[in-house]
Amino acid sequence: MEISAQKVSHRELSDIRTVLLSEGLPVETVLSAPITFFQLVTDTGARIGWGGLEIYDNQAVLRSVVIRSALRKTGAGSILVKALIQEAKDVGLKKIWLLTNNAENFFEKLGFRHALRTDAPKAIQSCEEFMWPHHDVAHCMNMKV
Repeated sequence: MEISAQKVSHRELSDIRTVLLSEGLPVETVLSAPITFFQLVTDTGARIGWGGLEIYDNQAVLRSVVIRSALRKTGAGSILVKALIQEAKDVGLKKIWLLTNNAENFFEKLGFRHALRTDAPKAIQSCEEFMWPHHDVAHCMNMKV
């Protein structure tokens, strides 16, 4: 099975909101925040994963990375996050931030390091991902790109 990462069109964002809701992730600003979403698509056209970069100046929040449950631990998540990191490089970002409740080891393998939330720029600290109540105990991580 071949997998590729593709940018999501604006009309597909409501589908992403449905997926994020089913995973218990924040969705209020998906349609209004400066987020570029990508999806993983198989060679048969099946959409199997989503994730986005919410960009503020020269930094971004890696946001809402979801892989369909049947395909987790297959490498699909790494493909998606690497595509998002490449997009960050391509648009000239300097740093990517994220919050995670249970995937620190996964993100460490991809180059992210633990960080203090208070070190994030104010715009990032104020975005939905960082303000969302369920993330108040999440691990903060970042990487230079």
